[in-house]
Amino acid sequence: MQHRTEMEKLRAAPDFVRSVAVDIVLTIVLCGLWNIWVQARQMRAVNFMINSEKYKFLPWLLLTIVTCGLWHLYHEYRLSRDICLAMNKPDSDNPLVHLLLSIFGLSIVADALQQSEINSYFGQNSL
Repeated sequence: MQHRTEMEKLRAAPDFVRSVAVDIVLTIVLCGLWNIWVQARQMRAVNFMINSEKYKFLPWLLLTIVTCGLWHLYHEYRLSRDICLAMNKPDSDNPLVHLLLSIFGLSIVADALQQSEINSYFGQNSL
């Protein structure tokens, strides 16, 4: 995997850095629908981070619907693993933690943690 330069990260940051707190509030207020938008944004961010078009929204949505949500559990693990690889943390337990959170119905927490890691990759550490 080819790593991005700091200049590339800084230029791309406005497109991918988002407020974790706003995402949580909007997901709760909109009964989870906002989380679909969060997924699309995170896929674009991780595609940039890994320098590959690995994640696509429509296949994720269709497979999640067809498998009654099971594909989303795998997606959470895979996305978290790629975030860790992009951040040079291949031995991190985050993918497993995010998978377990999603299995127990706490996908909103897993997505918030993923967004926090994405923000950190782009040099933003605030909520």
